[in-house]
Amino acid sequence: MIMEVSTPHDDMEVATADETLADLLDRSGRTSVPIRRLFLQLPDNQPGPMTQFVVGRRPLALDLWLLVHAGASSAPWDVRQAAMTWARMLDMPQSTASETTISRNWSWLEQQKLIRTERDHRVRKVTLLMEDASGDEFERSTGQGRGFFKLPYAYFTERIHQDLKLAGKATLLICLAQKPTFTLPTERASSWYGVSPDTLQRGLDELRERELIKVWSRTKKAPRARYGYTTENHYALQGLFARAPIETEATVASALMTSDDPEIVLSIPSGSVES
Repeated sequence: MIMEVSTPHDDMEVATADETLADLLDRSGRTSVPIRRLFLQLPDNQPGPMTQFVVGRRPLALDLWLLVHAGASSAPWDVRQAAMTWARMLDMPQSTASETTISRNWSWLEQQKLIRTERDHRVRKVTLLMEDASGDEFERSTGQGRGFFKLPYAYFTERIHQDLKLAGKATLLICLAQKPTFTLPTERASSWYGVSPDTLQRGLDELRERELIKVWSRTKKAPRARYGYTTENHYALQGLFARAPIETEATVASALMTSDDPEIVLSIPSGSVES
């Protein structure tokens, strides 16, 4: 009878964190993970499920959720792996405490109706549910409605997820859902995305400090302003996330029709396109 060795000896070769991560990502046959914009903002322009990660201070749950989306790349949209394996992929200590932490975060994600889990031969099988937290069965995104954005696997392979705090992670996702060049008024963060202006500003500062985003200022005519103009910041992701693809059915014409000012992205627009 073959017994599974639970604790490796010093002279044993074991899979590293990078090797374990590559095994999951390589199986998907992709270089990025598509996420519906509904995760950030619902059809009624109310904040999407991401706000619960921010309010609940759940950076690990967010990384786990993104990672399982990367791994569950085809029907039946599930991944079956041990808790310690998930911990190793995220470069966490290989300990019972890490296993417990992973399991607790799966349970939290299940409570949010973003995944469904079940025991499969003593290993937890994680199945995706729709990104809007409706609890509906997951389906491949076709770009309909608000479409989806793509998170490059470099977020994990280059260990960006370890470098960014929760504010930076959430802000990066918001930025990936915008046009390649965009504005992002922090004062509207709460109504659009369910994050505070301070959180969004901290996230932008994190991305800028790590040279993942560039920012420049432009003046704009404003008849009601004291001096007849206002200054607004414009942003563009750079480096590993430069010009991230944005998938949608809409056209430039529809984008111009749905915005009072085509130079400003007021929300996650249904008419934004890749350029």
